[in-house]
Amino acid sequence: MTILKQVKFDAINSVRMEMVTLEPHELEAHEVRVATRFMGVCGSEIHVLHGGHPFAKPPMVPGHEVCVEVLEVGADVKGISVGDHAVLDPIMACMRCPACLRGQYNLCEPPQVAGFRAPGFGKSELIVPAHNVHVACKTIPLEQLALAEVIACGTHCVDRIPPENRGKLLIIGAGTIGLSVVQAAFIKGINEIHVIEPDAGKRKLAEKYGAVATYGIGELPESERFDAVIDVVSAQVTLNQALTQVRAGGTVVIMGVPSKPVELNLGPVQRFERDIRSSGMYVAQDWDTAVEWLKQGLFKTEDMITDVFTIDEAASAYQRAQDADSIKVLIKF
Repeated sequence: MTILKQVKFDAINSVRMEMVTLEPHELEAHEVRVATRFMGVCGSEIHVLHGGHPFAKPPMVPGHEVCVEVLEVGADVKGISVGDHAVLDPIMACMRCPACLRGQYNLCEPPQVAGFRAPGFGKSELIVPAHNVHVACKTIPLEQLALAEVIACGTHCVDRIPPENRGKLLIIGAGTIGLSVVQAAFIKGINEIHVIEPDAGKRKLAEKYGAVATYGIGELPESERFDAVIDVVSAQVTLNQALTQVRAGGTVVIMGVPSKPVELNLGPVQRFERDIRSSGMYVAQDWDTAVEWLKQGLFKTEDMITDVFTIDEAASAYQRAQDADSIKVLIKF
């Protein structure tokens, strides 16, 4: 028998740690058994906890941002060894549809993501397909490795901007993902990064990570134009601003998850060939990029991790993650 600890949303607005006893499970040839070391708390999980997510509702096990240690590998698994440190891609792709066969696992439909339509990673031990495991260098501290998922989001988002529009960039929102996008844009060579963010502390961090200018709400002149705008909020007002302040021929990337339907004025979009793109999670090479940036020290993790709680303190972790000054809260297993 295996006894596990797991995070459980047992009801709306209720989090607890619970012990679970499982029967032994022999690995399939393509599977890997891992021990979870750290899990990040994501804002999308807060929506689930409050009952506001369209696909996931309590009771359930959350979790999709984890770093792990490999415990056992299946007979056909190559390139992964017992004792390896790794990160897990939470997209549980079918590997058969046209999108998967193109390597665009993030476009597999219907989307099966751990902690939403698929079982969450918030457990002390997991069994996952080998293709979801990305091995990392052991020189990367595990606390930092737990940020790989948000880094993968950031690099994928910046890659959605065409090369010709990677000049003057506006990023709306500098929470965890927004700050990851700032760093990704800077690492990829975008030198004129502007950021809108209501929280003064997060504006300061955006400047530390590469932004040349930051603004509170309403401080950016309406006449200012940008080659590209990334909207990490995706509310009605922020999308309106993005489409207004991108130049003719520029690109708007919708990064945030809209909480409800919004209306867009497509007249100026059509007339001036403003392109609207979206960024949906990540693909395999984004994970490899994230791990490499951490290995080389290119992605700065200082100040990104605001708190670390044990799994026994899971309720406190999710409460802290809802504070305005919180960036990334980790749960240690």
